[in-house]
Order: sequence, then structure tokens, then C-alpha cells
Amino acid sequence: MRMEKTNQTLKRGYLICLFLALTIWSMATTSGSGPDEAMKYDICNYIASHGKLPDGTDPALRNPIWGISYGFTPILSYMISGVFLKIAFLFTTNAYWLYVAVRFTSVLSITGMAYLMFQIGEYLFQTNRSRFLFVMSGTLLPQVMYLGSYLNNDSFALFTIAWIIYAWLRGRDRHWDWKSCILLGTGIGLCALSYYNAYGYLLMSIPFFFISYWKERQIEGEGKRTDMHRMFRMAAVIAIVAILLAGWWFIRSAILYDGDFLGLRTTDKYGEMYAQPGFRPSERPTPYHQGWSWYQMLFTSGWLRTSLISFIGILRTCDWNLMGRGYLGIGILFLAGIIGYLAGGWKRKIFSSDRLLHITFLICMVIPCGLSIYYSFYSDYQPQGRYLMPMLIPFLYFVTTGLTLVLEKIPQKVNRMLYGGIYMFFILISAASFYYVHALI
Repeated sequence: MRMEKTNQTLKRGYLICLFLALTIWSMATTSGSGPDEAMKYDICNYIASHGKLPDGTDPALRNPIWGISYGFTPILSYMISGVFLKIAFLFTTNAYWLYVAVRFTSVLSITGMAYLMFQIGEYLFQTNRSRFLFVMSGTLLPQVMYLGSYLNNDSFALFTIAWIIYAWLRGRDRHWDWKSCILLGTGIGLCALSYYNAYGYLLMSIPFFFISYWKERQIEGEGKRTDMHRMFRMAAVIAIVAILLAGWWFIRSAILYDGDFLGLRTTDKYGEMYAQPGFRPSERPTPYHQGWSWYQMLFTSGWLRTSLISFIGILRTCDWNLMGRGYLGIGILFLAGIIGYLAGGWKRKIFSSDRLLHITFLICMVIPCGLSIYYSFYSDYQPQGRYLMPMLIPFLYFVTTGLTLVLEKIPQKVNRMLYGGIYMFFILISAASFYYVHALI
């Protein structure tokens, strides 16, 4: 009982410290310095100033170089930021503080993700050491800290992904009771309004629900007829909640953009019409247009290397030579975790003990990677690790499981020191990232 109280205190302390660190980082970052942050700010400013949602075709929102705006695709995180901006307008018109206000959504999103990762860890890991390793390796990753410090959809998408995974695990554990189904439906609805590269979790929620439900009911031996009725009733609850939360946006988009409910076709259309010469979608020097092979893009051009390194976090103003050793250390830890999982997990039959979760996690890792590769090859060559971020939590599950299997073979006293050393390493690398980024601004 006393140990549990101590662990809860440590978790709360970590969340408070993370929130403060992200807030400080968001205040220390130059206004508009994040990727396309000024374009995203325009959306928030429109919402705060006009009290309504923008039409993506509005010339006032159109970027003069790219010819498009961020109003065509889901903007729930910018809507929330618009509320914070509206509040900020009551006190100031200073651009610095206005940017701090809109960034608060990202700060809350990564803090919320950390909270949900602790809840997820309760289902996935047996010890608090492993749970803290799981959370710290994710939330203190330089790229994640950076996403939590400026205005973007990625951080909110990570929060909704954590929500969905928690709902999966809770629902399976509690035989998909009403609360779990409402929780999953809410997560799906929020994720649908976040970022398209997170949609793998929406897709995989369908087989995960039906397979996990059916397996649990088979174990309990309940009547098949009654079971089928309840299963589809609970599935309907999930679908209704998700549609109520997110359906309006896609109906609105279909009406505004001639049936283009995703807004992607209209984005390309306006890019062709209004972008400056050389920046139109048809004029981009993509690997496909240049006649490259997939191999050339992935390996010869350095796409794979750059994407993997920036997944850890090559920040815009950060000198690789300054941070290279720290990033190399993270890479070694991740590699050791994967090797530990493959070697130790095979002997322990960890994969076969929960095939559904492992296969679901693997597919959720493959989908964002595939989308990023496809987008870079055909649409816009961008080897950016943030496009791979939706795979973060499943990836860290495999890494943490592998590291746990390795560390548990070590004597208890040394084991504690190694866990403590890894915790301190992630704290130092996040602090160093902050220092070097803002020392160079």
C-alpha cells in the first residue's frame, strides 16, 4: 500500500515536471519558428477573431508561396488553440504571448499522452521500473518534446493514439463494457479530427474490437446468439460516439469542397491554381518525377537515415555535431530493446501469448511508415521523423519489453542502477536538446 502511494506520487510529480518543461520550451521558442507554424496560427487567429470555422478556400488564409491553407483538413487542435487565443486577446496583442497561447494545446497534448502512457503501462508491464522506462523514453524523446512546444497537429494526434490504445486494453480487460466502448468511440472521433497519418489506429480498432471480444466470450463460454447481439450492440455504441464527434467535419468538407470530404484533392487543386511557379504539386521534383527507384529514394538519397534520425529528433536549429552522441545513445538503447525482444521474447513465447496485440501494434507501425514513404515518393519528398510519430507507442512497447528482458537477467542491485542511469540519460538528453536549440536561436 505504501509503495503504491509512493508510485502514484512519483507519477504525479513526473507529469507536473513534464508539463512545466514543455511550457518553458513553448515560451522559449521564437514566434512562428516551428514548421509552417505561421500558417497554422492563421487558422487559430481566424477562429478567435471571427468566432467560426474557416473555409480552406478563403484567400485571407492562403499561403502566397504554396497557394493553400491548413483549413482543408481536420483542425480540432487548432480549434482548441483558437479558444486559448481568444482568451489571450483579452489581455494582450503581443505576438509573443499570442503564440505561447496557441502552443498550449500541444503542451497539454504531450502531457496528456504521458498520463495515458502510464495507464497503458499498467496493462503492458509488470513493474513500475518498466512503466517509467516506457513513459520516459517516449515523452522525453527530443522530437516529442519539440512537438509539445509549438503549434501542430502531430502532438494532438499522439494524444488521441494513446487514448485509443488505452481504450483497447481497458476494453479487452473489462469485456468491453459500456464505459470502454464509449471511451474507444471518443478516441476514434478525436483521432479522426487530428492527423491523417494516425488513421491506422482507426482502421485497426475494428479487428481489435471484434477479435478480442469474440475471444473473451469464447473463453467465458456464453451463448453464441446472445453474444453476437451484444457484440454488435457495443460496436454500434463505438461507431455512434465516433460519428457524433467527427462526422460533422467530413459532411461539412463534402459540402464545401464538392464531395471531397477529406480535403486532399481540393488542397492539390488550389496548390496548382495559386502556388508560385516551382511550388505547384505537379512541379515538385519528387523521386517519382525524377525517375528514381524506391531503393534510390530510401537508401541512395538518405531518406531512411534522415527519417530515422529525425524520429529521435533533428531539430531545426540543432547542430548534429553537438547532439550526435546523445542521439547515438538513444539509437543504441532502441536497438538493444528490439534485439532483446526478438531474442528473449522468442524464448518466453511473448509474441504467441498475445498475438492480437502484437500484430495490431506491428500493423500500426507499418501504416505510418508506408504512408510517409508513399508521400515522399509520389507527392513531396520530405524525410521527416515526425511523419513516423504515430508508430511511437507500439514501437516503445517492443523496446521496453526487450530492455526489461535484458535487465532482469542482471543482479537486482545493478539492475536498479541501470534503470536509474537510463532515466537520467533521457532527462539529460531532453535538457541538452532544449539548451542547444535555444542557444542557437
